[in-house]
Amino acid sequence: MFKLSDIKFKAVIVGAVADNAGTLLLMTFLAAALVSTGLSEDEVMSRMKSTSGLLLGLILGLSCTVMGGFFAGKIAGRAGVLHGALVAFVGVILSLVFREAGTPLWFDIAGFAGLLPAGMAGGYLAEKHRVGKQNSSQ
Repeated sequence: MFKLSDIKFKAVIVGAVADNAGTLLLMTFLAAALVSTGLSEDEVMSRMKSTSGLLLGLILGLSCTVMGGFFAGKIAGRAGVLHGALVAFVGVILSLVFREAGTPLWFDIAGFAGLLPAGMAGGYLAEKHRVGKQNSSQ
């Protein structure tokens, strides 16, 4: 069982910032790449709101949540899964606050359903990495 004292809030904040900044950076890069091909801004937005664009955004966003959970778990140095879950919880809150109207229901369900497992997976990877390093140094 985890205690409140197990939580390192700095680690959660760093993980949440990495998650959201990474997602924003990747989506901006993707949009810029599409604009550089000569597409208009309207065409870019249309493609990004298409099923394939939403799926790509979902994959990129959840990948960044894994990364954020990993960073949180790594920085905390303990309870990686808990810290990854907290990063995902911050992601859920931010997603609710900044939710775009008009997104398909499947996208919202997949995004919200995937956040917690993605964050926890990142924290788990941080724990495995830490344990692996400890075992190799003995």
